[in-house]
Amino acid sequence: MNSSKVLSRTQLKAVLQTIKKLYPPQYADSAWDNTGLLIDCSVESLNSTKPKIMLTVDLTSSVAQEAIDKGCNVILTYHPFIFPHWKKLDPWDNSQHQSAIKLIQNSISVYSPHTAVDAANIGVNNWLAYSLVAEHSIIESITAIERVSPVQGEQEHEVGYGRLVKLKQPLPLATIIQQVKKSLNIPHLQVATKNTLDSHMIQSVALCAGSGSSVFKHLKEPVDLYYTGELSHHEILRYREDGKAVILCNHSNTERAYLKDTMYHLLTTHSIECEISDTDVDPLYIV
Repeated sequence: MNSSKVLSRTQLKAVLQTIKKLYPPQYADSAWDNTGLLIDCSVESLNSTKPKIMLTVDLTSSVAQEAIDKGCNVILTYHPFIFPHWKKLDPWDNSQHQSAIKLIQNSISVYSPHTAVDAANIGVNNWLAYSLVAEHSIIESITAIERVSPVQGEQEHEVGYGRLVKLKQPLPLATIIQQVKKSLNIPHLQVATKNTLDSHMIQSVALCAGSGSSVFKHLKEPVDLYYTGELSHHEILRYREDGKAVILCNHSNTERAYLKDTMYHLLTTHSIECEISDTDVDPLYIV
């Protein structure tokens, strides 16, 4: 154990209290998601040690080593590290188990908020909605597609999974594509449309970080554009045949930029030292 960086139980609890206030745990989809404190390496009492958090979308072996090298004592991983569940730790059979043991040996706790970040009114889906267009004044309304009950002080329409965005005036699909590339900081994405990019006009958008399939099923009205990380072939085909447009960016590409643009600043505003992982990348790339 590296006692110079391990957090006390009180210190870890204080850090998690801030995270939970930003992303209330009750917003997470407990029917399938594995959120919360997944690894607790805090101790009962210790001299004061400053918390240092590593932010990542996926907790890979390279991210685990990066957290160790940078002296972090907490990893805030958007996606659950333990998913769907583990019955045992077998480092010879599972590389993720190797990382878990290494993190425990180095006194690094792991917390995952996942779908609580999706649903929150300051979460990734609201960020995706506002990043659709360069000028926010063009947006007429943003509402959750699949609503969840808000905590005290939040308006119901702001909380839930996915977002339905309506614009005051139609925009060419080509314009939205360029803005999506800029906001996500990616050079390429996938598009489905029967029309040319300049002629396909968009005024309503259904969006969802990650995989939008289950969320889009809750839509009560058709939209012009479906924007998410991934969809099945048959879903894409159906939307295209109906004259709609689809933008796909790969699952984690719809989530990663949010860490830098929003989550990092929210945490540092609360005097929590953070590092954004340099080694966390989408597992897929175009060649």
